[in-house]
Amino acid sequence: MVSNISGLVSGMDTNAIIDAMVNVEKIQIKNWESQKSGLNVKISKIGEIKSKLNDLTAFLEEFKTEADILGYSGTTSDEEVLSLTTAGSALPGSYDVDVTSLAVSEKDRSTAFTGSNDTVKGGTLTLTVKDEDPIDVIITDEMSVQDTADAINAAGASVFASLINDGTSTYIQIASKDTGHVIGGAADDAIIISESYTGAAGTELNFTQITQASNATFTLDGLNVEQETNTVTDVLEGITLNLLKTGTAEVKIEANKTETKENLEEFVSKYNDALSLVAKDLKSTEATNFNYSLAGDSTLKRLKSDMMGVISNFVTGSTGSFNALAQIGIKTDGTGKLKIDDDDLDEAMNKDMSSIASMFTAADTGLSDYLTTKIEVYTEDLEGLFKTKTDSYSDRIDRLDDSISDKNRKIEALVTRLRKQFSAMEMAMSNINLQGGALASLG
Repeated sequence: MVSNISGLVSGMDTNAIIDAMVNVEKIQIKNWESQKSGLNVKISKIGEIKSKLNDLTAFLEEFKTEADILGYSGTTSDEEVLSLTTAGSALPGSYDVDVTSLAVSEKDRSTAFTGSNDTVKGGTLTLTVKDEDPIDVIITDEMSVQDTADAINAAGASVFASLINDGTSTYIQIASKDTGHVIGGAADDAIIISESYTGAAGTELNFTQITQASNATFTLDGLNVEQETNTVTDVLEGITLNLLKTGTAEVKIEANKTETKENLEEFVSKYNDALSLVAKDLKSTEATNFNYSLAGDSTLKRLKSDMMGVISNFVTGSTGSFNALAQIGIKTDGTGKLKIDDDDLDEAMNKDMSSIASMFTAADTGLSDYLTTKIEVYTEDLEGLFKTKTDSYSDRIDRLDDSISDKNRKIEALVTRLRKQFSAMEMAMSNINLQGGALASLG
C-alpha cells in the first residue's frame, strides 16, 4: 500500500500537484462528453423529425381515395320517410326510394296470470330465433311468473322478456331483439316457441303470437329490395338508409365542399408541421453550436428538397382539369410551407371536384403515394437514411465511451504512479534529513 504523504518533508503540496496533472488529463474527457451530448441531441432531433414525417405518411395512407379527400354528404327530400348518413366510401349519385313496408319484430304473449307471483308449471321452454340454434329455458317447480321472465332474459336467446299488466291480469311478453325474419323464410319462424311441461302444479304459459315479424321492403330506382332491418347499410356503398315510414323520397349524395376544404387543410397542416421542423433544424445563426445542431446536414437538405419537389411539380397520372396544387390554390410561401388561397380553391371546387382528388389518388404518381415513397427513403425502420445516420452517431458514442473508459483507467494508473513517486521522494528526503542530523550530532 502506497502512503499518501503530502509534502510532510519536502513542504510541497503533492496532492495539489497530482490534482493539477489529473485535471489536465480530464480536459479531453470533458471534450468527449461534450461530443457525446451533442450526438445524443442530434439523435433526438432526428427522432422528432421522423415522428412528424410518420404523422404525415400515416395521414397520406388514409388519403388515397376520392371519398377520403372530397367527403360526401347526403340529403333526402322527405326526412319523415327516411334519414341517411354517409361514410368515407360514399360516391355521388341521386336515387328514388319508395318504402312499401317497415321491418317489425315478432312478439308473443303468454296466457293471463293474476299477478307476477303466480306459479308457472315446471318444464322446458325452447326458443328458436331466426336461424340461431335453439336455446332451452328450464322452468323449475315453484318458479313464479317474474322468475320465468328473468330466466328467459338470462338464457341468451335474442329476445326480450317483459311483464305486462292490463290492470286485471299479468302476462309474459317475448319480443325478438331484431326486426324481421330470415329472407326467403316464413314470417312466423322469426321466433319459434316450444313448450314442454313436466310439473304437477302451476299454470302453463301457452304463448301465442300477437305481432307477426315483417321485413322492410322498398324500391331503389325501381329495384326491389328486402331487408330484415330498417337500418340499411349494404345497398348503397358508404351510405346508411334509416327507413322511418312508408312513402317516397329522393336521396342525393354530393361532394361536400366544406369537408373537402377541411381535408385539404389537414393535409397542408401535416405537411407544414413536418417541413417546418426540418427547416428549423437546418437553420444556422452566428450562435449555432454545430456540435449540437443539424444545421447544414446533407441528409436533411435532400429531404427538404425531395418534399418540396413533390409538392411543386406536376402530378403525372392526374385526370381532369388540374395536375398541380398551385392550380387549386395550394401554393408555397417563401419558406417552402404550403398555404391555401380560399378564393382559388373555391373556384377549383366549383369547376372540377374529382380532379382535385385525382392529384392525390393517382396510383404511384399521385401526391399521396409519391410523397409517401419519398419520405420512407428516410424514415424506413431497417434501411432508411435516418436509421443509417443515427446508427453512425450511436457508433461514435460507443467509441467515445470506450475512449473515456480507457482515459479514466490511464488517469487512475497515473495517480497511483505519482503518489508512489512522491511518497518515495518524501521518504528519501526524510532519510537524508535523519542522516544529516546524525552527522551533525557527531560533530
